[in-house]
Amino acid sequence: MINYPGYYLLQMKKLTLLIFLAIFTISAGAQTNSSLIYGNALIKDQKMQKAGTVLIAVGGAALFTGNIMYWKIYNDYGNNDVPRDKVNRSVDIMAGGIGLMAVGIPLLTIGKSKERHLKIEAELIRFRNFASANGFGLKIRF
Repeated sequence: MINYPGYYLLQMKKLTLLIFLAIFTISAGAQTNSSLIYGNALIKDQKMQKAGTVLIAVGGAALFTGNIMYWKIYNDYGNNDVPRDKVNRSVDIMAGGIGLMAVGIPLLTIGKSKERHLKIEAELIRFRNFASANGFGLKIRF
C-alpha cells in the first residue's frame, strides 16, 4: 500500500478524468448520426443504383444484340456450313451482356436496400426525438 500525501486524491482525479472522457466519447458517438452523414450515404447509395441501372441497360442491349446476330447468322446460311468466328463473336457479345447484367442487378438491389434502410433509420432518429419546429409533436402516417 502506498502511503504518501495526496495519493488517493491523485487517483480520484484520474478516475474523474476517465469518467469524463467516457461520457464525452459516448456523446460524441451519438452525434455521428447527423443529417450530413445521412445525406452523403444517401448520395452514395443513389449513385450505386444509377450505376446498376446503366449496367443493366447496357448489358440488356448487348444480350439482345448478340441474340439477334446469332439468329441472323443461322438464317443467312440456312443448313450450310456456318462460319464459327461469327457465331463465336455473337456468343461473346451475349456473354458480355449477361456479365454486365450480373454485376448491375446486385448493385441496383443493394443500393435500393441500403437507401430504404437509411431512410428508415433517419426517420426513426427523427421520430425518437419527437421534435417539431414549434416544440414537441407526434407524427402519425397512414
